[in-house]
Amino acid sequence: MPVTDQQHEGQVEGGTPAPVVETLSVEAFDPAVVRPWKFHNRVGSGMDEASIEALAKSIARDGQQQLGLARRLPPGGTHAVEAIFGVRRLEACRRAGVQWRAEVRDESFSDAQCATLMHGENAWTENVSPLENAVQWKAMIDAGLFKNQSALADELGCHRGTVARAVRTARALFAERWLARLVRPVMHEFTGRAADRLADAYAEGSRRAAARRRAAALEPGAVPADKLYDALFKEPSAEATRETLFERRVGSAGRGAPMVAARIERDGAGGFSVNVRPHEQSPAELVELVEHIEGLLATEAAEAAAVRLGRRLIGSLSAEEARTVDRSWLEGCIWSAARASGLDWDRLRCAVVAEVLRTQREGWERAVVRAVGGADADTSGAQQSV
Repeated sequence: MPVTDQQHEGQVEGGTPAPVVETLSVEAFDPAVVRPWKFHNRVGSGMDEASIEALAKSIARDGQQQLGLARRLPPGGTHAVEAIFGVRRLEACRRAGVQWRAEVRDESFSDAQCATLMHGENAWTENVSPLENAVQWKAMIDAGLFKNQSALADELGCHRGTVARAVRTARALFAERWLARLVRPVMHEFTGRAADRLADAYAEGSRRAAARRRAAALEPGAVPADKLYDALFKEPSAEATRETLFERRVGSAGRGAPMVAARIERDGAGGFSVNVRPHEQSPAELVELVEHIEGLLATEAAEAAAVRLGRRLIGSLSAEEARTVDRSWLEGCIWSAARASGLDWDRLRCAVVAEVLRTQREGWERAVVRAVGGADADTSGAQQSV
């Protein structure tokens, strides 16, 4: 039998009325007639399969040790009450096949009053995350339950700055689907600091595009809450992505472990670094190192090879010389300049270029631009282009 709310008014000496004493109603319900309150904050905390099963076994063995809070619903509906808090216990009771016990308020009890009581319960419920509370507060404000953030803070007894920060974080983390799909499955794991850090990174619009690309490769729930910032927004350091392109070690048994005599590395930003101990290497080894460096530079500067060739041709030939010198000599000059510029041209290509330089139908600079592959370039900029 439920304990009914009662008010007792007694008498003390002198006829003064005794203070009113209120006893709350505690009732047991079939979980089938109980629905969660729309603003409940049990989105993820403790709602995983293993946790619910463990609680269900405990309740089946020892009974429900902690009451929930319910509010009556208008008669005639599918549900008799809604669970303000104790949603996790409600689900565990459903699985254990027992009734759910709760303190019951009547339907006139407002949502704002329910929010206050739930916030009080959350203050000592450790496994409700700050982000879950933030999402609940945002939902209440969006629904018009409270006029603004200040009204919510005053009702709950929170600092206004705390509420403002929490609501801002909740809005940011669920603003776009690509981020929300990764946050939602692990929102019960978030500390306040981790949630704020992720929201701050999202607020920097310049970082979103790269984060969105990284998010596409991640599965919801696969990245823990405390790792989401690194997975989405942390740029890999140059040191972490350093690649060794060439290394030579020297040393003998009497000198301990071999030491690095020469090393060429590429960092995450695309730059190169060369460390060398010349006195630890033979002349032939130094020549090999130089060849490696020259090869890297030629590869990196391949797109500029035509520019280098054009400059060499203009520096070594005049328009008149190109017209009058022996053709074979001109082809040899072109071949030599092409090799020095990093271009592996054959004899036929050199002959074609020689013909362009000899005829100069559109002027000398234009001929050079055409010769090195820039026939569509602007003649006025030919001197600068080459």
